[in-house]
Amino acid sequence: MRRAAAALATLAITAGALAVGSSPAAFPRCFGAASRDRVHPCHNPALALMVRPSVDAALLQPSAPCIIVRATRPEVCAFGAPRAKAVRRVALIGDSHSVHWRAALDIAARHRRWHANALSESECPFNLARSELDGAHRELCAQWKTDVIDWMTAHPAIHTVIVSEHHGIPIVRDPGKTRLQTEIDGYIAAWNALPATVRRIVVVRDPPYNAANWQQCISRALAHRQPPGLRCRAPRSVVLHSDVAVMAAHQLASPRVRVVDLTSFFCDARSCYPVIGGALVHRDHGHLSTTYSATLGPYLGRALDRALR
Repeated sequence: MRRAAAALATLAITAGALAVGSSPAAFPRCFGAASRDRVHPCHNPALALMVRPSVDAALLQPSAPCIIVRATRPEVCAFGAPRAKAVRRVALIGDSHSVHWRAALDIAARHRRWHANALSESECPFNLARSELDGAHRELCAQWKTDVIDWMTAHPAIHTVIVSEHHGIPIVRDPGKTRLQTEIDGYIAAWNALPATVRRIVVVRDPPYNAANWQQCISRALAHRQPPGLRCRAPRSVVLHSDVAVMAAHQLASPRVRVVDLTSFFCDARSCYPVIGGALVHRDHGHLSTTYSATLGPYLGRALDRALR
């Protein structure tokens, strides 16, 4: 058990280092998500006043690397294990809130010899409800969804799709339905439109957001030598929103669709934290920092292993 815990913590530290281009030795034990692992608890008081990357540096962090394999719509890039050596192929689909999971999935995929493709469109969740986006963007979003379905149909070797999106999207309510049910039905329609070769769809729950003053709060806490994670925590009920895609998965109740929820790596029963294990959780109000996402890699992988059984 101790060996397994040590190996997982080492992988998490390595993940955080890879995300910012440092050597694994640059980070102490329990860095990032490892400090909230319930299976193998890890605590390091030396991390209390650490914030990596800084609030300013996080905004400049690129997303996890992804090699373009198709430049035309839908744009497709590759990450994880090399395709020639892979034992599984997966696709990550969604809006920018799928992109911020890429660092975590890259770590999980490399460890499991999965080859992954990413298909993303900003402000365009994989949902077939009619969008309220303006003009040309609305048309581009609708076409992107069609293109994604066509691309997946043309790649039957991909049996697993991982989806994640912004918690609330602007859609046109269908007559006779609530807005919520319209959005739920839009997710179900999108998943049903994927080819039968996709045997498993995994919905990764959208993480919490930051409170409005999180950046200033972290700066003040550090200036006063106060632990920023504790000083700047926010009520869970305020920053953790309902995820309609998760609701859709539960309503569909299909063995084809599973849910992965990593909320415990962001929040406890009452609060969510902007700094965890010395790692800055978000790069902005709602997108994960590349560093924290990467430290989630071992735990996303562990959750995916359960979901794909």
